[in-house]
Amino acid sequence: MKQTNKECICGIECKVENCIHNNHSCGCTAKNIKVGPTYATTCSDTVCQSFKEQK
Repeated sequence: MKQTNKECICGIECKVENCIHNNHSCGCTAKNIKVGPTYATTCSDTVCQSFKEQK
């Protein structure tokens, strides 16, 4: 299910192709994103909590 017709969040690059918010052109079409967890101290500790698997 491609979502290339939805508007992307400016400046957000998403390479997670199995997320429903990915427009398959490295764009994120979510209305907003949430990144966590709050205890992260390095980039590798963070995750996009707005991820929803494409089925």
